[in-house]
Amino acid sequence: MRKKYSYLLLLPVMLLACNQPEAEDSSTKEMNIPTDSSSVASAPIASETDTTLQKKQELTLRALGNTLDEIRYDTDTLEVEPGAFVKLTFVNEGTDMPMVHNVVFTEPGKYKQVALAAEEVGASGNYVPNSPAVIASSPMALPGQTVELEFTAPLKKGYYSFVCTYPDHWHKMHGVLEVK
Repeated sequence: MRKKYSYLLLLPVMLLACNQPEAEDSSTKEMNIPTDSSSVASAPIASETDTTLQKKQELTLRALGNTLDEIRYDTDTLEVEPGAFVKLTFVNEGTDMPMVHNVVFTEPGKYKQVALAAEEVGASGNYVPNSPAVIASSPMALPGQTVELEFTAPLKKGYYSFVCTYPDHWHKMHGVLEVK
């Protein structure tokens, strides 16, 4: 009886040993580059942009106020260099629950258009429309919460916009991202 059980225990090991994958081409194995071998274009698959040598700029932006009359960002202008890797720390200093905020960077002069479209998107879309006018956006920050946003600044110098797209906040919470 013991012999039967030992054969049953060996069966999965034997099946696993018989099912070994074919040997990989040594050039792709050594470099560990994924390829698409099902088509003519079997070039290495592109990965995320390498930001190692990009200039890094760290910024902090604060949302202030506890009523619609008081709300504002602590500054109306942020400055970055073209193509810089931006790490933004967004601090919501509000204490009352209706004071939920975000920051959305837009193409020049498009903050109002983006904010109005955000109302249509609603909470399920984080109040950020899927629009070519949106450059980058933070998650919503609850009162007392800090969130971070990383993005690459536009390459073209100019005056871009930023705005809180939570409904009705855009009237008072907007500013300029100067790329210079």
